[in-house]
Amino acid sequence: MKTLSEQFASHMRRFFELWSRVLPMPGFLISACMFVAAGSGILLAFAYDINRPFDSLQVLILSNPAGTFLRGIHYWSAQFFFVLVVIHLIDQLSKDGERELSAGQWARLSTMVPVTLFLMISGYLLKGDRSAILARQVIEGLLGTLPMGDTFRFLVLGSGEGLQFVYSHHISTATLIVFMLILEHSRGRWPEWLSFIWILGISMLISALKMPGLSHEGAGTLIKGPWFFLGLQQLLHWISEPLWLVVGGAICFGMLCSIPLIPAPSPKYVKVALAVCLVLYMGLCLTTYAFRGPDWEWALPWKSR
Repeated sequence: MKTLSEQFASHMRRFFELWSRVLPMPGFLISACMFVAAGSGILLAFAYDINRPFDSLQVLILSNPAGTFLRGIHYWSAQFFFVLVVIHLIDQLSKDGERELSAGQWARLSTMVPVTLFLMISGYLLKGDRSAILARQVIEGLLGTLPMGDTFRFLVLGSGEGLQFVYSHHISTATLIVFMLILEHSRGRWPEWLSFIWILGISMLISALKMPGLSHEGAGTLIKGPWFFLGLQQLLHWISEPLWLVVGGAICFGMLCSIPLIPAPSPKYVKVALAVCLVLYMGLCLTTYAFRGPDWEWALPWKSR
């Protein structure tokens, strides 16, 4: 009789076997996503004004269809990148991929998760709209719960309400870290053309159907952050002490980094615990997206907009 962790790993291996018959493997798609997102981001930088972020994006949306389409490509390729990083991590854990790397290599690659999360959040803040301002306030509050919180706040977000620090981290610090981690993991190989075509083609198709928008002042009392932030929003609504969320996130990251160092058979229990946390968090994100209405009251999906 297989244990729960063995059954989960078996199902995951079958899933990725089916995946490989249709699509390039997640690792190849991740590299392609990074190049598409970085390339489109460089082009967008010419139209973006760090001193007037919301106004510059609003002008772009209203007067430049090509630039708006390019922003859509940047947005969706970044979303795919984040999702694929999580999927690739699940793939590696399900087949004990950590055993193929040294503990140091695994720890470095594990940092891809928080750095990618920061890339996503910083990109969201750079919109400079109403929801971005509120998301920044939440992040400032979380950083403020840490020891030397003011110092961390300054290093991550800078001083005042300006976005210069966030912009610098987004286009240089975090992006360079991710590029170096990808190059190390891929052993310096460039993305496959097939992976590049898949990511660019799907990003262009979705951009033609749905463009990322901006939230305006006075747009109502329902304000939700990015989809991956919704679980955190709900937890902050429930928990009076935000420090517990920071500690919980640090524990999960520490568990992930330490998997190669844990003697068998304990790693499989750590993997199951991380999988449960991920499923619960994603379920919380989905529930928050669908059932939270104005003033954060519970509402049916067709009444929460």
